[in-house]
Amino acid sequence: MTGKIFENSSNIYQDQAKILFDYYKAAAETIVSAEMAEERNKADLIRQRDEMTAAMNKAKTLSTIMFVLSILIIPLIIGIVQRVKYNNFKREVERFEALIVECDERYRNIRREYRVDKIGVVYVPVATRVPFEDKSIVLDHTGAVGETDFNLTILNRPDEFQSSVQQLSDSLEKMPVVESSSMTENVNTSDYSTSIQNVTLYDYMGSIDRQVRNISYLLGDSNNASVRIPVINPQSRDADYLREYSTTDVGSHNVMNVFDVSFDDRLAKFASLNALKDQIKNTGDSDSNEYIKRLMRRLADSVQLLTKTKLSSQSKLTEYTSSIFDLVLKAGYTQYSPTLEAEEIERARAENIFDYHTAVNDYSPFSLKSGSVVKYELFSNSWIAEDGSRTSMPFGMHQIDEEIFMPVISALMEENKIERMKIYNNIDDQKRMYVDRWKTEIGNYFRDNRKTADELITHMRETYADYMNAYNMYQSLLSTSNAMKQSGSTDDSEVKENEAQAEMIAGFEAQASQCNQQQEEFAEFMDRINDSIDESTHQFEYIEYYEGSLRDNMAHETAVAFSDLHSLDSRRRSLVGVSPYVASNAVLLPEPVVAPDVYESIQTDLVQKVNGVIGQPNVISLEKTDAAAAVNTGE
Repeated sequence: MTGKIFENSSNIYQDQAKILFDYYKAAAETIVSAEMAEERNKADLIRQRDEMTAAMNKAKTLSTIMFVLSILIIPLIIGIVQRVKYNNFKREVERFEALIVECDERYRNIRREYRVDKIGVVYVPVATRVPFEDKSIVLDHTGAVGETDFNLTILNRPDEFQSSVQQLSDSLEKMPVVESSSMTENVNTSDYSTSIQNVTLYDYMGSIDRQVRNISYLLGDSNNASVRIPVINPQSRDADYLREYSTTDVGSHNVMNVFDVSFDDRLAKFASLNALKDQIKNTGDSDSNEYIKRLMRRLADSVQLLTKTKLSSQSKLTEYTSSIFDLVLKAGYTQYSPTLEAEEIERARAENIFDYHTAVNDYSPFSLKSGSVVKYELFSNSWIAEDGSRTSMPFGMHQIDEEIFMPVISALMEENKIERMKIYNNIDDQKRMYVDRWKTEIGNYFRDNRKTADELITHMRETYADYMNAYNMYQSLLSTSNAMKQSGSTDDSEVKENEAQAEMIAGFEAQASQCNQQQEEFAEFMDRINDSIDESTHQFEYIEYYEGSLRDNMAHETAVAFSDLHSLDSRRRSLVGVSPYVASNAVLLPEPVVAPDVYESIQTDLVQKVNGVIGQPNVISLEKTDAAAAVNTGE
C-alpha cells in the first residue's frame, strides 16, 4: 500500500497524475484567460481610436469650411475653435495607436510554455503503531488527538486479595437449597426500616457478604500509577483517516520528520504498568481484568438468583402455612353454601333486623339448614355441598355461637318475654313523649325565628324608605342653594321637589333583592338544621331489639362482612381466606415502615448493573494487528 492524498484516488500514483493534470489545466486556463483579456482590451482601444478619428475628421472639415466662410459672414473665432478640437482629437488618436501597439506587445509576451521537469514524493510520519501483547495501539504525532490517561491500581496485598477472590469463586460454585445457621451474622437495617432493626444472614449469604467486604477492603488498600499518551481511538475519525490515507510501506521514498515527538519514556512506563496489571493470577486466566469481570458477573448472577429464590420460596412457604392456618382457624366453624343460603344470609344482613318497632312482630331467629353444610376437599382446595356444588368462600358460623349461645339466649328470652315487652313499651312511650315535646319546642323556635326575621326585614324596608325621602329632600335643598349662589337673585329661592321616583324604585329593588337573598340563606340554614334534627330524632327513636341482637348479631356482622369484600384494603384482603368477618373486624398491627430505598434496592437488577459498570469506556479498546504492521513504527 502506498497511501494517498486525495479522497477519490486509489494510490499515490493517481495522486501524482491528478496533480500534473491540475497543473496543466490551471496553466491552460491562465493562458486563455490572459489572451482573452488582451483581446478584449485591444478591441476596446480600437473602438475608442475609431471614434476619436471620426471626431477628428469632422472637426477638420468644419474648421476648413469656417475659414473659407469667415470672409463673408461667420466670425473667424469659430474656425479657430474647430481647429483646436481637431488638434486635440488628433493627439488622442495617436495615444490610442500607441496603446494598441503596447497591447499587441503584451499579447505576444504572454507565457505559453509550461512543463514539469520533476515530481517527487516525501512521506511525513503522523502516527506510530506500538505492539501491545497480541494487539497494538496507535500514537498521534500531530497533537490533534488529546492525551489519554492510563491508570493502574497496584494492590498492596495481592496474595491475600487472590486468596479472597478464590474463596469467593469457590463459594459461588455451589448454592445450598437450605442454608445452615452455625455462623449467622446480624446486619443492622435501622437505616432502611424502623420496624425491622436487624436482618440475619445465615452461613452461605453471611460468608459471601464477608468475602465481598474483605475484597472491597483489599481493593481500597492500594496505590495508583498513571501515564498519559496520545492514543488514537480505533473508532475515531482520526483512525479512519489513517486507515484510508496513510501507509506503513514508504518504499524508496524519503521520510521527513516534521513533528518532533518522542514516546520512549512514556511507552516504557506504559509497559511497566501493563506488566503490573497481571499481579492477580488465577489458574487458567491469563487476563486478570477478564477474570475479575467474570467473577463480578458470577457474583451478580448468584446473588440475584439466590435472592429471587429466597423471596419466592419464602412467599410460597408463607402462603402455604397461611392456607393451613386458615383451615385450622375454620375448624371451629360450620361452613354453609352461600348459594343455597343466599336468602337467609341476605335477611341477616338487613340493617333494620334489630329495630324494636319493626322486629317485635316480624322477627324470626336466623337459622341455616343442615342440608346447606359444605365440606372441604383437600386436593381441589374447594368446599363441596351435598348437591355437588362447589365454592371457594363458604359462609361460616362458629359452632359455639350457633350450637350453645343461640339456644341459651332464645330460652332465656322466652322466660321473661312479658316483662321485657313492658320495658320495651315503657321505653317507647317515654321516647315518644320526648320526641313530641322536642318537635313542639323546635316548631315554636322556628316560628318565633321566622316571625322575628319578617319583622326585621319590614323594619329594614321602612327605614330605607325614610332614608330615601330625607336624601331626596337634601338633594332639593342643595340644588336650590347652588342656583341662588349662581344667580344672586331671590327668584331662584323656591325649593323644587326632587323627582327621584326612578332612583327610589331601583333602590327598593336592590334592597328587596338583598332581603330576598338573606331570606333564602336563612331558609337554607333552617332546612339544614331541620335535617340534622330529623336525623337525630330518628336515631333517638331507635330502640334495639335485644332478642335479635344478642342471638344473631354475630351472624348479622358476618353477613355484612361477606357482602363488603370489595371495600377491603390490600392488607385486610389477605385475611379473607380466614373469614370475611375476620378480614373486616380484625385489629391489625401497624404497617411496617420501610424506607423507599429498600424497594429500589429489591428491584435493582444486579446483572444489568454489573454489565453497565463493566461496559463503561474507562479503558480505551485496543485494535488487533498483524505482527509485521505492529513492529513497523514508521507509519
